[in-house]
Amino acid sequence: MKPVAGRIVLFVGLVAVILLISVPAMAAPRGLGYLDPGTGSYMFQVVVGALLGVAVSVKLMWKRTWARVTRRSDRQPSPKDD
Repeated sequence: MKPVAGRIVLFVGLVAVILLISVPAMAAPRGLGYLDPGTGSYMFQVVVGALLGVAVSVKLMWKRTWARVTRRSDRQPSPKDD
């Protein structure tokens, strides 16, 4: 499959997933919900945990990338036998 065809398939799939998720949400009847005081604290913890998880992931990927870049640039040319 050509790269352009793969992108088209990916785009169509993404649109289908968005429609499958959003149509039932829009068709649902409006309900009244109650959020107790502990819900705000829990939501805050989830957001902070997600941000810290992303930060650790970026840090690890950066270290791996930097190690690959510096390892390749630190190589010394091998001595040639003349």
